[in-house]
Amino acid sequence: MAPVPLEGHQTPVGNNVPQEGNRGGSISLAVLIDFIVQRTYHELTVLAELLPRKTDMERKIEIYNFSARTRQLFVRLLALVKWANSASKVDKSAQIMAFLDKQSLLFVDTADLLARIARETLVHARLPNFHIPAAVEVLTTGTYGRLPSCIRDRIVPADPITSSERKSTLNRLNQVIQHRLVTGNLLPQMRNLKIEAGRVTFHVEHEFEVSLTVMGDGPNIPWRLLDIDILVEDKETGDGKALVHSLQVQYIHQVVQARLVDNPNPLTEVYTCLHFFCQSLQLEVLYSQTLRLCRDRLDGHIHVEEYVPGKCLSIAYWRELTSKDPRSELGYRLTVLVDTHDSARPLSVQHVPALGNKVTF
Repeated sequence: MAPVPLEGHQTPVGNNVPQEGNRGGSISLAVLIDFIVQRTYHELTVLAELLPRKTDMERKIEIYNFSARTRQLFVRLLALVKWANSASKVDKSAQIMAFLDKQSLLFVDTADLLARIARETLVHARLPNFHIPAAVEVLTTGTYGRLPSCIRDRIVPADPITSSERKSTLNRLNQVIQHRLVTGNLLPQMRNLKIEAGRVTFHVEHEFEVSLTVMGDGPNIPWRLLDIDILVEDKETGDGKALVHSLQVQYIHQVVQARLVDNPNPLTEVYTCLHFFCQSLQLEVLYSQTLRLCRDRLDGHIHVEEYVPGKCLSIAYWRELTSKDPRSELGYRLTVLVDTHDSARPLSVQHVPALGNKVTF
């Protein structure tokens, strides 16, 4: 049953009707009936205790007052019960009126905001001048040819060069490369070269092959490293795979390219870096081959006495000559090392006892 207002405190129906769930000062109709019954019973009990002490006229007056007061209270309760049947319609009407009040408030706020925009913002608003020539050109020709060329350069790719332009450009690059090689300091080890298709390829036998080019004909434009091919190989190592991983070649490429910038002798720097790497790789290959021989075929007959990566590899053989007499200085030793006087030379071989001349390969 719908809750009803307390006696003597009826909330008027208007624009400020409390919403559902926020009805302050209201109780349930059942509770209200219970309160009225208890109040009537309490007053009747008190009256029954007090009437014997009063006179006949006073008892009549008290009974009349109790009856009139109780009758008025139950008449109000009856009217309240009849009104409670239509309480849902009243609540619905109150919700509709609250919604209409909210919509009215929104309309008022919108009108105030539009008036403020008209008085403050639109006073300074200005329309740009219409571009009449562009509109006429578009309407008459269906296109517009007055856009800045920078837009086309950023969006539309440039036309590819023709075969004749490509050929003349490569020939010009060949001339620039030849001029640089003639006027520069070229090491004797890099005289085996080939200039073709705008690039120069240096071939160092058993070590590396490297290709370079230039990105223009200016004297200060640095060399651009294109390809590096390591020629050191061993078919039995790694199941015939390349000795240098592609990531290692990429790292070497980055290191060498960084050293080409602002270097007075860039080609010498290229040879120095790649030659040192290839010699270190050759020593590593010889070291792995020696270990394989010791393990598979010549166990006890040869021995690696010293191995310094990138510097030397010393191998002793015919060890039985010294095993008989440890104090004997006899022995045979083969040492493959980097030439300490000229690191640009290939690996050198020294033998103990001396064979007469130092052997290089």
